[in-house]
Amino acid sequence: MKGDLNFKELSKSIAAFGPVQINEFLIEVFLTTFSILSLICLMLPMISKFTHRRQHSGTVNLATSNIMPHTTMYAPRPVLLLFSVVSAIPICTAGPLAASDRLIFGLQAAFGLENNIPRNISHIKMLYAQPQVGIIVWDSPESRLPIKRFEIVSEGVVGGAIHPGGHLFGDTLMFRVSGNSRRRFVPFFNVSSGPLHTSLDQKAPELGGHIQFISQGGAGIQRRLNLERSLVMEYRYFHMSNAGLTQPNHGFNGSMLSIGMRWNRIR
Repeated sequence: MKGDLNFKELSKSIAAFGPVQINEFLIEVFLTTFSILSLICLMLPMISKFTHRRQHSGTVNLATSNIMPHTTMYAPRPVLLLFSVVSAIPICTAGPLAASDRLIFGLQAAFGLENNIPRNISHIKMLYAQPQVGIIVWDSPESRLPIKRFEIVSEGVVGGAIHPGGHLFGDTLMFRVSGNSRRRFVPFFNVSSGPLHTSLDQKAPELGGHIQFISQGGAGIQRRLNLERSLVMEYRYFHMSNAGLTQPNHGFNGSMLSIGMRWNRIR
């Protein structure tokens, strides 16, 4: 009888857990899983460096060893550790911010060009998609401050280089601030950084290794079409390099233009 009673109570609890709550729960699971995976990916360089030291801690004869000096692993810079810590923020904020009006979805198409700062060797041209999912941390249309909204967004990088060739696949963590989202035209500013895997290094001497990091900042304008959809256009300045994981690590700078759609319900 006690087992039957517990089963009935469990059935009632599941029935009361409606579709909206189920969707919010799935979104929380997704954001938490992504945050954990981000932390693991960003800790891999530290793990690789540690195992490399353990395996080659003795005296090494470079004349007979297969270890190449120019590919030696280096310690991650402090910015990588900072990025790892910040990636954990969605774990703490996903629960209270999982309501549908707190979620942001987006999809943009981006075109990036290498510039002459400090040099333009390969004339890199990139075309890639930017799928986005994020949460609104703070939204105050009545605020007297020029910044009325703060968002944390996970933005993917899926595409490749038109010239000289190669794929791009990765993800960045973005911090975005904007004006009053209730207005038709909303200016916004963002900064982001994250890891990506690319084969561009095989054709562009600016890059060393398949693992690269892209850091970028920019501004744009959002044109609201209705209560749920907006058209987005923006410009970003970016830097791509491997953060000292391998040598050489010249890296390159460039400019990017993108256009796309953003979905977020407003009250």
